[in-house]
Amino acid sequence: MAANSWNIVLAGECMASRPFSKCEDPDFLKVIEKLRSSDLTYAHLEMNFADFHELEWPVRGDWVASFMIADAEVADDFRWAGVDMLSLAHNHSFDWGPAGILSTIRHCRRAGIACAGTGRDLEEAREPGYRETKKGRAALIAVSSGNKGFEWAGQPKATLRGRPGVNPLRVEMKYEVPAEALEQLQRIAKELGIVHNGLDKAPGELRLQLPQLASNRNVPVFKAGKEFRVRSTCNRKDLAGISRSVDEAMQMADMVIVAQHFNVADGARGDSPPAFVQEFARACIDSGADIYVGHGWHKTLGIEIYKGKPIFYGLGNFFAQSEFVRRVPADSYESWGHDMDNLPTLTPAAEPLHPGLVAPTWWSTVLFQLRMENHRVREIKLFPVEMGRDSAVAGKIKRTTGSGAHAKTEGRPHLADEVAGRPILQRMKDVCVQHGTTVEIEGNVGIVRL
Repeated sequence: MAANSWNIVLAGECMASRPFSKCEDPDFLKVIEKLRSSDLTYAHLEMNFADFHELEWPVRGDWVASFMIADAEVADDFRWAGVDMLSLAHNHSFDWGPAGILSTIRHCRRAGIACAGTGRDLEEAREPGYRETKKGRAALIAVSSGNKGFEWAGQPKATLRGRPGVNPLRVEMKYEVPAEALEQLQRIAKELGIVHNGLDKAPGELRLQLPQLASNRNVPVFKAGKEFRVRSTCNRKDLAGISRSVDEAMQMADMVIVAQHFNVADGARGDSPPAFVQEFARACIDSGADIYVGHGWHKTLGIEIYKGKPIFYGLGNFFAQSEFVRRVPADSYESWGHDMDNLPTLTPAAEPLHPGLVAPTWWSTVLFQLRMENHRVREIKLFPVEMGRDSAVAGKIKRTTGSGAHAKTEGRPHLADEVAGRPILQRMKDVCVQHGTTVEIEGNVGIVRL
């Protein structure tokens, strides 16, 4: 294989709350071997790493999601597994505040894993993470869309330190409705006294100042259109700043990956990426990135080939162990409707505590293997993966270790057999069609040939 050829493996969202290097399940070890045998392996960390004495307190209140935290030793297991790069920017990055962000970076670097997407300030959060490989230097830039303002990394000013946080790509959304619907909204807003007349208002727009968004700069914006539609675009300033990071990486490295975590959509989450994600992915390629990877909806989405470069709109889950998070703060129990008068009796095994677990796509995914030559993708192989539930038999739990009648799964990735792998690969074939990408299914492997 030529020196300018790369064998790259991409793994999805890792909600890994348990050490896994002791596992000897053959189908799990087959996955690990694919991670280890590549020139470069990327995964997205949907967790924070910390020894509990490093943490201070959870920073969220009304948060209907998991507070993602794992023991620091799990970082070492990712290195054992052959993971070279982890993106750290996501909607859980700030679950434990600056202490959680900084401990996660610290333990990734201690384990020898390159990371990107969070930092002590905006400059550090935006900068590429670099990994030296036998094929050359690889760079990773990671961003997150959908975070609240206090989670964005900030810049220092006038002797004040910058704010630790995520590298944000903010989203600007406008809601188009037919003219008669806009008139009704205007009347309702006027009667309720929630019309926003800020300086950002453009002609023909209706901005709503909802009481719960008082003092927020970003407010819902409605305008007349031919149909009901949500239009999303990238924040211009963020896009320009991130593009500079991509340009830097292109000049400083031999292979550039940009990772984006997004938990927002143009309406309900379907099987198509939102407009701002497509805009950002193509802008990254235009700025010099070799590969774009997206995640955040916890399911696989389609693949687009743009100017010879691969765009993966959704990698799906890869570890699904949020059920085993050991430290659950009081806020989480309250958000999920538990009786707070009985808080001392509640444990992390209580249900409900975690979202999304019933969705079939939560438990099945694909491991992507790419062959890149001269900064162009030549072939993509798709290996079907399960994480503890049979994708061919809805709800069926598959355990390789442990026992018991409880409904919790192991959540580790293992290669699916041909029966279970068929619906996983067929889904990928279907969702790729809209992007003009053909997936051929040969045996238990999907292949994109270019």
